[in-house]
Amino acid sequence: MSDVLSDPLDRSQIELLLSLDDGEGAALREIVDEYLAMSEDGQAKLLRALDERDQRGVEHAAHALKGASANVGAAAVAEVCGAMEARARQAQLQGAAVLTERFESELCRARAALQAVMQKS
Repeated sequence: MSDVLSDPLDRSQIELLLSLDDGEGAALREIVDEYLAMSEDGQAKLLRALDERDQRGVEHAAHALKGASANVGAAAVAEVCGAMEARARQAQLQGAAVLTERFESELCRARAALQAVMQKS
């Protein structure tokens, strides 16, 4: 699978976030810190909703994570959350285990990449 080797972040989005304070990085660090906390909470909500087969809960949690992930450039996380949201809307939560594994993997990769970006800024 080629996306496993690709960059978990959309670097143009990272550059945009860096430009918010002329490259000083304070805004980026604040946004990333908020995302890391939000994504941890969102991950717990999403996994709980999947476990409980709560279609509406999955849709809501996946939607929130999709938007937040796109905002920080975690494109692969946003993509898989979009797929989960669509499945929940269509009441097709069976087989979500594959998406859940991909979500957790991509989220882990994105978090590590974001933390590396913060250390550089």
